[in-house]
Amino acid sequence: MRGGGVPRARPHPDRLRGKSADTRDEAEGASTDEQRAQILAIVSHEMRTPLTSIISFSELLRSEAAGLSPDGQRFLGIIERNADRLLRLIDDLLMLNRIEAGGLPLELGHVSLPELASDAVKSATPVAAKSGVTVHLDAGGGPDVLADPRRLAQVLDNLIGNAVKFSNVDGLVRVRLRYLRGTWRIDVSDTGIGIPADEAARLFSPFVRGSNARIAGLPGSGLGLTIVKSLVEMHGGRVKVESALGEGSTFSVFLPAHANVAAQHLREAQWPWKTQ
Repeated sequence: MRGGGVPRARPHPDRLRGKSADTRDEAEGASTDEQRAQILAIVSHEMRTPLTSIISFSELLRSEAAGLSPDGQRFLGIIERNADRLLRLIDDLLMLNRIEAGGLPLELGHVSLPELASDAVKSATPVAAKSGVTVHLDAGGGPDVLADPRRLAQVLDNLIGNAVKFSNVDGLVRVRLRYLRGTWRIDVSDTGIGIPADEAARLFSPFVRGSNARIAGLPGSGLGLTIVKSLVEMHGGRVKVESALGEGSTFSVFLPAHANVAAQHLREAQWPWKTQ
């Protein structure tokens, strides 16, 4: 060692990066997320405009359906179904984008869950009847929750709609509400195709669907349950699923009835599914 000086340690490559590099990486990641969100929003809006025209002209043709041949009426039905499917997909993409960006505010108020569930069941019953499925409501009493009724209605509509879609003919969908020790539990059960055991835990991730649903050709984007989980957790609650392949599934939502719990969670979390 020359000159008796203290040797200098060679800086580790990771140390050279320092906090500024870490911060830069985080900023670049955030920038990428923002760009992706902007692109998704633009593309979704651009798709929505021509799709709205397709739906509008389909409705005009439907008013003249008596003059169409049987094949023409069948083709029109195919156009309507696929246009509606695309519109739902675009709406789901836009909502997920807003949730992720923290741009989906909740309009909180006192909400009666039994009344909200009753409305959801009444809305789903005509569609279920066309598929030969019965929807039954069993709602116990309890206090209101501090919630956004529109968003919770979306949760119920999505879960009940899924239960109907995945049920067999002459199937039964049960919607059960119970209040116990400060928490509401909502169970939506069906007697349908069920979910493979190794796939159930991933169903709340974006664009994930059960393999048996894909094989059966049942429509869906894999976004509905992601939105359900996000909206429930924004209200301070949680959601889980239990299923048996070939026997049916039960999706359970747990929501706090105490206003301060929901309000505190709303302040602290905006898109909790991203952190799972």
